[in-house]
Amino acid sequence: MKKAKYLLIITLPLIFTIGGCIDGVAVLSMNNDGSGKVTFEGLFDYPAYCAVTNTDCVAAQPFFLGQIKKMLTSGGFAAWDEVSWKLLDGGKYYFKGTAYFKDINKTDFFIGSIKSNLRIVFNAGREPVLELKYLPDDTIPENQQMESLPPALFTSLSINLVINLPADIEEAQNFELLDRQTAMFVIQGTDCAKAAARGRLSEYFRNKGEIKLVLASAGRDLFDYKSQVRYAKKEFEKILNKIQVPDAAQDTEESSLKSEFNSRMRRGLAAEAQKDFNKALEIYENVIDDADAGEKYRAAASYQIGVCLLKMGDKEKAEAQFEYVITNHSLQRNAALKSVKMLQNIRAGKTDEKKQGPKEPPFVIDTIPGLYSQDVDPNTASITITFSEPMKKTDWFYSSFSPLPLPIAADKPSFDPCGVRWTLPVKKLKPGRAYAIAVNYSGNDENSTDFHAGFCGISGQMCENFVLVFATADDEQEPTFIDDRIIEKCDKINFPP
Repeated sequence: MKKAKYLLIITLPLIFTIGGCIDGVAVLSMNNDGSGKVTFEGLFDYPAYCAVTNTDCVAAQPFFLGQIKKMLTSGGFAAWDEVSWKLLDGGKYYFKGTAYFKDINKTDFFIGSIKSNLRIVFNAGREPVLELKYLPDDTIPENQQMESLPPALFTSLSINLVINLPADIEEAQNFELLDRQTAMFVIQGTDCAKAAARGRLSEYFRNKGEIKLVLASAGRDLFDYKSQVRYAKKEFEKILNKIQVPDAAQDTEESSLKSEFNSRMRRGLAAEAQKDFNKALEIYENVIDDADAGEKYRAAASYQIGVCLLKMGDKEKAEAQFEYVITNHSLQRNAALKSVKMLQNIRAGKTDEKKQGPKEPPFVIDTIPGLYSQDVDPNTASITITFSEPMKKTDWFYSSFSPLPLPIAADKPSFDPCGVRWTLPVKKLKPGRAYAIAVNYSGNDENSTDFHAGFCGISGQMCENFVLVFATADDEQEPTFIDDRIIEKCDKINFPP
């Protein structure tokens, strides 16, 4: 049952409708002492909000960033991590973030930047009880508190609250059970709009009756709160500062960090391929300890540590490491699902390398310029690509990547004596322009791996597809923005799930 629970937690759909002002989901993970984390993901439709509230739409970006900043600094949360936001077509904004709380009983929840008066009350004990309550301030009339939440706003509000608990659920009232330790409550604005119109939202919850979960007893904590919140606190100040940074600078910083950590993970994988597991472990541990690494990279590095331990023959430590990934990074689907699979293989005795098929193909571990760099010197004279293992020095295949131009070659490319670094001399690049060079990628996703010629390791295996995208600084030496759609397309090629 434990493995089934893990799968449910990490595969719960974070899906929302795009019809209302605020649509989203909150996934809350609780520990026995009332500490935990909650991941919010959703859309805010600013034009629709202005329409239903009869508000004149001022500039969307300052309004939304103000909403985010107030939400991040209110509510009694200890820290936030993995916070991202993006302006979408039609004035909609996307937001995602994970908030950590030391005590759920002292935590407020907000709709945008407005305190919602919704509270989760958790009473620990021999029979723990969790309740969802609407608790308006007794010192202020409720209709006055409702003035900042216009009734029309509720008609298009939709929020799914999913709660992962550390023990089995014995009794559920007004919650939908998803499994023995997971429940969901749906807040549909249409159901409470009439009560909101009377300034009595409490009537809606009173008519619902008790909204609670009774647990069997204390169980196993879902994640290591102290460890995760320590990393989150290091990131929190940076997150707040980013809200004030212009979009171009923020995008440049995020792309640079993403490129750096992708490169470090690839160097770790290269060390694994060369059976230098101690070096690989050192690389992954440094990624985990880096304050700039988000949960995605910490989860990936933690998973690879388990792989290294398994390859080193320490199945007991490897099993404990995969359990750690599942417990502490349950929302990182790729790492968590792979950890579940590895545990299944260990317990089924399917860990013999000879039974696991052929050696992994070679892959690109580093590039100069760096992947997604946005301020490359136009006078750069060459492009260098480093592979995970020695390559054959003939039959290369490199190409352009639509819609970006391919740098113009100034001379024939060549490998270094070891066959690991490939260098392409290039003519002067144009300022303020994005470029791309594709390795073993034809542009046809269905057939891009079916090469008879191309970059190939001395082992005879073809190199994995890779696309290097970078941009030169403009005439004023300012970074050049790389379209998010191109980065997303490249990520699917460079870092497949």
